[in-house]
Amino acid sequence: MITFTIALHETTLYAQRKTESFFKEIEKPTILFASNNHSVIEKDTSEISFFSFEEGKAVPYYRKFVNTEDSKTSTVYVCENNSIVLSTPDFGQDAIYSWKGPAGFSSLSQQIRLEKITPFQAGFYNFTIKKNGSTTIGKVKLMVKERPKAIAVGGEFCLGEPVKLISADAGVGVTYRWTLPPTDFSSYTPELTVENLAVGHYTYYLSVAKNGCKSVDTAKVEVKNIPVAIANNAIIRVGQTAKLEAHDAGTEALYTWKGPYINTINNKIATLNGLTAGKYVYVLKVEKNGCSSMNISTVEVQKDDSKASAKNE
Repeated sequence: MITFTIALHETTLYAQRKTESFFKEIEKPTILFASNNHSVIEKDTSEISFFSFEEGKAVPYYRKFVNTEDSKTSTVYVCENNSIVLSTPDFGQDAIYSWKGPAGFSSLSQQIRLEKITPFQAGFYNFTIKKNGSTTIGKVKLMVKERPKAIAVGGEFCLGEPVKLISADAGVGVTYRWTLPPTDFSSYTPELTVENLAVGHYTYYLSVAKNGCKSVDTAKVEVKNIPVAIANNAIIRVGQTAKLEAHDAGTEALYTWKGPYINTINNKIATLNGLTAGKYVYVLKVEKNGCSSMNISTVEVQKDDSKASAKNE
């Protein structure tokens, strides 16, 4: 029996480029077997090599010799959406190669590449090599493993508010990993809370793994500034008009006043007339970009003219 080598290459495909140190995902295939039916038996073993394409070069995982008389089929596992390369031995010039596989697959190449593997591509891949009247055959059983779905949820938060990161339920037997740049902190729970973030935009990475298969996703987070609610107080005499004015919180800010003789005023300035003697409390709420703050202003109405101040403080 002629000694020959079958090389299997497997690489992971991603929808978007991720940080290499975090998202590197290489999976070891199991033993790959091929038999040879040449009439002249030279050896009773076949040498099997496994390779992974990493940084543009093939890196061997290990080599193993298997007994071709005892082994008929070898099983290779691959994750959904990966690509895989199956390569027969190179028999040189004038060799004729033929592959047949599931769903009507066929090829006349020495090497076949299956892109973005789906469960429909699982099954037996048989190859035949013919040269000088001799035939070499081999068989590989390809098993497709389920790839868990990674769905990371971030959102918009206000300054000082805890940031909650959530992963959608990816099923039983799944492990989760969050990385929180720029620090090296990691979390292994489906949900977590991040405190004390400054105003800005953040990207958090989620990895979901099951049975050696991984999926990744990112959660976008925006931490927004809180508008400041500040306004004056006022002291007036009976019969005068009180004027409460909020400090400018910028464009698109919404000002709301609530208190005695006011239902709701969506205005930066609240003008109060007809107040009787006494002390009145008004609540100012300022909203902008989904964030808000509140503060209190007071109006004191005096009926003794000699003690009254006609101006606002």
